[in-house]
Amino acid sequence: MFTEKFNIRGHYANTLPPECVGKNESGWEVKGEIHEDYYEWVNEFEAEHPKYGKVWGDFEKEVHADSEEGYKNFIENHPPESWDYWDI
Repeated sequence: MFTEKFNIRGHYANTLPPECVGKNESGWEVKGEIHEDYYEWVNEFEAEHPKYGKVWGDFEKEVHADSEEGYKNFIENHPPESWDYWDI
């Protein structure tokens, strides 16, 4: 298992964009609750790929993956967005 820790504090955000949710051309199927307040984002998520396995977590805390290779592939295809919660 591979884990990447994030130290996002205060009003800063590091989240998945909502268009990642569902089945993607990349082969990843992403599940997560879409939050909306003028802007849309996903905090906690689970993703699965037939080749790379699972990736899950929250880009503001920590994200786990079955392998580092799977994590890197997920990030390449579905990078998180950094923004500011105070902007909404």
